[in-house]
Amino acid sequence: MIGVTAPAGRARPLPLTSPPFPNETVRSYAARLALLNGIPPKHVLRRFYSAERPLDRRDLLAVRSGQTPKSLRKALPELTTATAWHHPGYPLINRTWACDFCAAAHTGKTSWRIEIWGLRDLNQLCVKHRRWTGSGTAYDSYFERSVEIPSTGQCSVAQAPEIVEAQHRLHRLCRHSRYRRILPAYEECSKFWRDLTRHGYAADRTERRLRLIHPDETSRHRPYPYAEAADFPDVVQVAALFASFYWRKQALGSQGEVQRFRREFDRRLPAERKLRTTAIPWLQEEIVRLAQRVDEAVRHHEASLDGLVTAHPHDQFPPLLIRRILKRSPAHAR
Repeated sequence: MIGVTAPAGRARPLPLTSPPFPNETVRSYAARLALLNGIPPKHVLRRFYSAERPLDRRDLLAVRSGQTPKSLRKALPELTTATAWHHPGYPLINRTWACDFCAAAHTGKTSWRIEIWGLRDLNQLCVKHRRWTGSGTAYDSYFERSVEIPSTGQCSVAQAPEIVEAQHRLHRLCRHSRYRRILPAYEECSKFWRDLTRHGYAADRTERRLRLIHPDETSRHRPYPYAEAADFPDVVQVAALFASFYWRKQALGSQGEVQRFRREFDRRLPAERKLRTTAIPWLQEEIVRLAQRVDEAVRHHEASLDGLVTAHPHDQFPPLLIRRILKRSPAHAR
């Protein structure tokens, strides 16, 4: 509940309301209701009192928005439990912007944005509209103004089906494997792949995808979201390889096992240009270092989960909500 002083009295419904978007943040929903009614966002969740008791945030938002508490609990993850479920020690969850087309279809306004909860580095593409959304979000200090500012970091990837298929594969990896192992591997592998592409390892493959999703500009003038989307299929391939316990063990094993891992790496991600002499030993050493970093990241997130098991009751355990976010994510659309 936002602690804003307000006169006593019964909470009243707002004149204009809108249903919440799946996985929307409470501050985004409150900001949209405020924009619809022309009032400051803090007045949406202002502290009102009934005749018997003060209303909690979910009941108050139900009265103000005209929605049932059950529908709000289903759509807004923050209202799922009575306690704060977004634990600071569990960094896999973050806020991100929903697809602009999904937001326009939901709100009826093409310039409004919706902030949603998602898994870090996972909700970067809307499969339904074949649109790259990225992972950016607004600063807390001017969030209310950000909701009504048109997005500038999204682009269509409809002409590059391999990017959409990579998003499907990333979701399958999170469902079939443990997401707390996949996502740390994805974060480390994305940094590794950016360094490797500077050596021209997959320059032709990346340029071909860039021409498909943004054919009107030269490579030097393309915005960063386009380059990020073009590298996405290769990053998913690398993350799937290093998230596998078997292949990480090979990369950290004997010289013969490292060579076996390198052959598998070259098979999944063939080099399109010959590496320079100095880059060859760097790649050999960086593969071992990357496997070590992924191991450390996985152990760190496993330890953070062990701490959260004792900090939350069974029905308020964050991974249960993460599985729900995976199920209701726009990136999960068929």
